[in-house]
Amino acid sequence: MGTSLALGCCAVLVVGCGSADSDSLSEPSDPGGPAAQGPSAPGAEDTGLVADDPLVGGACSGQVAEETFASALCSCEDTNVAGYLRTRSHREDDAAGDLLASVGINRDYSTAGYANVGGSFTVAGTRDVLFGGLLSAGQDLLLQPAADVAGVVDVGRDAWLGNELRAFGRVAITRDLYADGGAGFRGIALVDVGGTRHTQDVAIEPPCACGSGELIDVAALVDEARQQNDNASIGLDPAELNVVAGIGAQITLPGGRYYVDQIAGIGGVELRVTGKTALFIGDDLLATGAFRVELEPDAELDVFVRDNLVITGAARFGDRERPSATRVYVGGTGDVAVAGYGAFVGNLYAPTANILVGGFGQIYGSLFGKNINAAGFLSVGYDAAIQTTGTECPPASADVPRIR
Repeated sequence: MGTSLALGCCAVLVVGCGSADSDSLSEPSDPGGPAAQGPSAPGAEDTGLVADDPLVGGACSGQVAEETFASALCSCEDTNVAGYLRTRSHREDDAAGDLLASVGINRDYSTAGYANVGGSFTVAGTRDVLFGGLLSAGQDLLLQPAADVAGVVDVGRDAWLGNELRAFGRVAITRDLYADGGAGFRGIALVDVGGTRHTQDVAIEPPCACGSGELIDVAALVDEARQQNDNASIGLDPAELNVVAGIGAQITLPGGRYYVDQIAGIGGVELRVTGKTALFIGDDLLATGAFRVELEPDAELDVFVRDNLVITGAARFGDRERPSATRVYVGGTGDVAVAGYGAFVGNLYAPTANILVGGFGQIYGSLFGKNINAAGFLSVGYDAAIQTTGTECPPASADVPRIR
């Protein structure tokens, strides 16, 4: 969902950056029945072992990921960060071409620290925000609420203000400033606008795709995979990971679609992924022991959890050098806690769950949640390669099922 500007005689409708970073803002079957083997991509031999992206609904997994994880952080409701928020490329490259780590918040944002966002920064709620220092957006700044900034404001492209921004330091806007009547900058700041100042109605639309017909129906995808999967090709028993104990379990997953009832127990689980693979989990993923994903070069993994994701042990979902290669979709409503003392690697989609980030929250990938709450700092290293994961996919035969 890119940003569109609907210009009336003097009104502006602004849709934020929740799903695009560009120059334009752009009846489940009987669960007890046998699992049937099915091909994973059009034209594939009936072996389940394919080189193409596995199908998810009517689209390939790369297309789904590209559409879903186009921002570093998206919240359907609020985002609360006790410390600072920083988003950049996962390679820590601050070059202008890599400032693609946007943040979209459909309702309110609260913080006691600064915000340094590599891409666009959009807040569509109405509750005032107090920034404890720097407010920086490498691309566009779109704010509906009033805000106070006790420091520098730096905007790489345009600024859209639906209310007043009280600043007490330097303000630099590279291009244009669009401010609602009665809005704009207040305080003792020195405001430098490189382009044109516009006074007109400004309405910041919710940037993240969380409305009716927009949320991915993870439960429907898992229910389908329970009956249509490639388990038989590798001899995978759906109950194999129900209760893992002792030395744990190691499973190799070639390219294809696989289904397990759940992942639970106190033993370790290691998934060795050798191709483009989708794993569907019929209940919860409970990572209470050591949970580890090992990706071979060019391998990718999409995990669909019908219910809840619970991480209480040491978990590693992906490769820090390739965060875009791991995507986790959660359909439950239970809180998901990530990145305590260790970094979370991967792209997490949990639009009906709260995502809790403890300690120094280091994310390599992206977060999409109902509410995102960080008890300390939150730093997101975004892998922009995820925006091209669907490039080689065939045309989708149908849209991914959505919750309506």
